Amino acid sequence: MLIHLFVMEYWINKKINCFWKEIMKKKFDHVQKNFNAGDIIYTIGDRSDLLYLIHSGTVSIRTRHGLEVGILNDGEIFGEVGRVIGSPRTVTAKAKTNCTVYEIDWSNLQTKLDGADAVLVAIIRGLSLRIGDANELAEKFWRDLSIYKSLE
Repeated sequence: MLIHLFVMEYWINKKINCFWKEIMKKKFDHVQKNFNAGDIIYTIGDRSDLLYLIHSGTVSIRTRHGLEVGILNDGEIFGEVGRVIGSPRTVTAKAKTNCTVYEIDWSNLQTKLDGADAVLVAIIRGLSLRIGDANELAEKFWRDLSIYKSLE
């Protein structure tokens, strides 16, 4: 099931990336932020008011105990899960390289969701919940593996 979720997430991200790349070709009126390699963009527990679009560079997504569950590049978005599921940030986002991102205020996306088909909104929410669950499960397996390796 975990593999199925990752395949679904990959397919959806591919579709979203094509959409964002088209948007990036047009005038983009969002705040641009620059981060140096190693800078924290947000941490677990922070408010989920913004989502981010990577213009250039690489961002690492990490769980509470440091497991890297994602490496994101140009054209990818992140920071949407917490807000969609109604919780603070569930992961930490850290610049892996020098990067430039656009901050997108949640209200911009909410306007689009308000006008979207209810089935699509339910799918987005369901996938966001599953991503959070998959991250927690991956971290649990990682911790269990670390415990077993320490016994060797």
